[in-house]
Amino acid sequence: MYRQDCEELKRVFLNVVSLFGTPETIVCDRGRMFESATFKNCISELGSSIHFITPGMHRENGQAERYCRTVLNLLRVEVGSKGSQWSDVLWKAQLTLNITKQTTTQASPLQLLIGIEAATPVIRDLVRDVALDANSNREALLTLSRQKASELLLDNQRRQDEQVNERRRQPTTFAVGDFVFVNKATQSTGKLDSGMRGPYKVLRTLPHHRYELELLAGSYGKKTQAAAQCMVLWRGEWTPETCSAFFETEGELIDATSDVAGRGLPLLRDEAVEDASPSGTAVLPSPGNPRPETL
Repeated sequence: MYRQDCEELKRVFLNVVSLFGTPETIVCDRGRMFESATFKNCISELGSSIHFITPGMHRENGQAERYCRTVLNLLRVEVGSKGSQWSDVLWKAQLTLNITKQTTTQASPLQLLIGIEAATPVIRDLVRDVALDANSNREALLTLSRQKASELLLDNQRRQDEQVNERRRQPTTFAVGDFVFVNKATQSTGKLDSGMRGPYKVLRTLPHHRYELELLAGSYGKKTQAAAQCMVLWRGEWTPETCSAFFETEGELIDATSDVAGRGLPLLRDEAVEDASPSGTAVLPSPGNPRPETL
């Protein structure tokens, strides 16, 4: 990309679509270019759906996070060992990933996409088109390869679900209109910061146990998304009205021990409050004086 704006993003994206075809789902972060109405309309016209990653919510889209980690490892090796610029070797990392056979599918992404195994995909694809142009089994073989890969992916997903979700409970569900706090550990300012941010109001339910939220304090009206695992239901502020139910002891006897007389006297709550010493002072009897002294 020559510049970071929506028009340049559309140009690069359409070039990728013309080379590899229209994707079913696009996974991206919440950059302004991706959230612009122009780019969203372009994606909608192509018939694709767009999935935004929420910062700090790694469980929301673990597959994309893992793929980005693999790309970073490849770029780190190239830049660290050869001193190259990451932008100059990005094509090499892309080609390496596309021609590498995956453990689960037993095929490379390039083979499942265009039906060939090649280190130079453009040249080999052109040669194969010329040689097998009249071969009617080409599309059939590609369809069978994709069907087999899909079955292997489902089997792998089933095995991982049995191992990972064996002792995992279902996430807590929230209703539209609930008030919640969100755990954002990445925004904590110190060891004593709990990392909880909010309160937020739940606007709507999203797929994969996610919710769209609206901030009620600070930057009022700011919208974000969060996973259910990072959300805690907020039951309101502790005001005198809500706390009164916990202190309804009027008319009841409170046992208060008198240090001066050395015996316990039952006092009413109002009397005990009036005769109590000020907060932060200690009342002790003096050895030569029976009257207490305030320290």
